[in-house]
Amino acid sequence: MKINITYWLALSCLLVNFSISAQNVSLQNAEHLLGEEKFMEAATAFEKAYFFGQSEEDRVDALFKRAYCFKQLNKHHEAYKSLVRVLPYNLNDSLKCAAQYELALNLYLGKFYKDAEKYCAKNRSLPVNTPEYKRTILLHALILNELNDYAYAKQKVLEYQDNITLDKFQIDSLNLFVNSYYSKKKLPKLKSLRKARRLSKVLPGAGLFYAGKPGKALLNITLQLGALGYTGANLFFENYVTAATAGVFMLRSFYTGGINQLNEVVPKVNYKRSRKFNDDFRKNYLTKLQKYYAY
Repeated sequence: MKINITYWLALSCLLVNFSISAQNVSLQNAEHLLGEEKFMEAATAFEKAYFFGQSEEDRVDALFKRAYCFKQLNKHHEAYKSLVRVLPYNLNDSLKCAAQYELALNLYLGKFYKDAEKYCAKNRSLPVNTPEYKRTILLHALILNELNDYAYAKQKVLEYQDNITLDKFQIDSLNLFVNSYYSKKKLPKLKSLRKARRLSKVLPGAGLFYAGKPGKALLNITLQLGALGYTGANLFFENYVTAATAGVFMLRSFYTGGINQLNEVVPKVNYKRSRKFNDDFRKNYLTKLQKYYAY
């Protein structure tokens, strides 16, 4: 019995020593690869460092660095998947804020805007005032721009400015820029899909005119008039079965087709109109912040 106990104790010590040694080797290799900017190899090495990690802090740090590697490779979904694994750990508020900011950022870069907004909202409830917390506010504004919620986006930009340290002249300059940029005159003229569909139901082609597509509207009206003329001609020549089948089918198809076409047309129109506004705001605003050394 004593021999068995001694054996198992010795074996346990060997396993612990092996694990610590493997962790050190994996971590050193990962850091070396990261320093050489071999991001894919470093990401794999940090996964090994995570596996051999002896403490919660070691594993969390490995996941953060693995996510950073993927972000440098523009593999934002992979970075997101690494960061999600951080959240179950018992993180302090500052570290949790940093993780959720990076999650939101990678989702934003990957164009998953609604999911990104959720992590921004979670950071809002944390009792911290770290750089990541402040950046989350600005990131939230950029996400809201992508969701075309411009009133709330403006509110978040102004909130961000309330949380950074700049002199009065710089803050006044930023406020002037923001208020001017989010004025009714400059905001993109977005179209309502619901209104467009309602107009086309009342007057064929009207929804397409409203959406700024007169060519498509005229084509749809022409097709509907043609179908109506075909139906009328068959009624005139007493081809009642043809009028009631082919004629009515064509008329209904072109009528409903014009309405359903709006489901594709209106989002495309809105995207083109909002794209320039969103890109220009992000570029110009961040340029101003960099000039003031505040971002």
